[in-house]
Amino acid sequence: MKIPVIDYLLESEDYVPFDPQKHDKLHFNMARLVKDEIRSHKWIEAEKGRILHWRGAVAEWMDLYYDQFIEAIIPQKRLMKFLERQSRNCRDALKDVVKAL
Repeated sequence: MKIPVIDYLLESEDYVPFDPQKHDKLHFNMARLVKDEIRSHKWIEAEKGRILHWRGAVAEWMDLYYDQFIEAIIPQKRLMKFLERQSRNCRDALKDVVKAL
């Protein structure tokens, strides 16, 4: 089973090289941006005198900032079109299921 790239990259704070055999470049770059933001969060908290270990920093950043981060980097129009398309696909699939019954 393939590990999602975000989970793979966030396993540790260490640098992870891009491997075209394993990674989709867009998802890898998005995950790297997230990782950089978590490093920044960890550094800011350290400047305040608060020591966070990597896993704690990941969990805290995801809870506090992930949604805002995604909203900032993914255009809302594109997101709405994606959701509408997914909704249509689900509706069409349900129609097929109902017809089959």
